[in-house]
Amino acid sequence: MLAWNGPGVSNGYGFGEWVTEQYFRDKGFYTITNEFNLLSRTSKFKRYNDIISLMTGQEKLNQFKDAVKILVETDYSIENPDMFIFNLETCFFEEVKKAKDVLRVPQMRFMYLAQSILGIHSILIYLSDYEDTEFQQSIEIEFDIPKVLENTMNNC
Repeated sequence: MLAWNGPGVSNGYGFGEWVTEQYFRDKGFYTITNEFNLLSRTSKFKRYNDIISLMTGQEKLNQFKDAVKILVETDYSIENPDMFIFNLETCFFEEVKKAKDVLRVPQMRFMYLAQSILGIHSILIYLSDYEDTEFQQSIEIEFDIPKVLENTMNNC
């Protein structure tokens, strides 16, 4: 569980994100946790969205938001991940799961669009009360993207 020595991940909502924040901060990263919203045109998190915009470029971010708009208008749901992790050299989005929580399709759609349009990869952190080992694994999952969005994606 990312070298946590405390009572475990079953402490409730937000604990996994907190542990993950500490882990990446100790490695020299900055973290934005649940305080960004790239899915709407306006957001109360403008300040943090602007940081992400600096990393991606405004043109790419506008393309991303256009793609999100198409998804929403065609009844496809999409969700922001838990975290944006960055330093001067790299950045990525992150979703934290624990216990029996699983990655949902709306979260996968965000990850797909972030990689395809913004050029930012996403990672899934799974925290366990029972395992103390770290391992990395690539995940390949198929899900629906509307045809109208495929045309938009070809222009990226």
